Amino acid sequence: MNFLDLLNMVAREARPAFRDLSPIDSMDAPFTETEIDSLDGLMIVMYMAIIYDIEDDLVKDFHPETPQQLHDFLQEHKKRDPESIEEAKEMIK
Repeated sequence: MNFLDLLNMVAREARPAFRDLSPIDSMDAPFTETEIDSLDGLMIVMYMAIIYDIEDDLVKDFHPETPQQLHDFLQEHKKRDPESIEEAKEMIK
């Protein structure tokens, strides 16, 4: 599963207005250069924590600047991997 595809799905769920915006297409693009604001970023991190089964205490003060930083954090702390984007989407409904 492509991490950017998953991230874009989560961003759309976290901010429904994001559905019509350009997708994030680089692991190194700063979130500040996207349409994602700090509240959206917090929601994205929390949703990803649900998807990857990461404890709230680990994510509450985590503020990634890029998709790569988010990905690396998730890989380091995850307890599970979603098998598909559809499965991940069901986890955060």
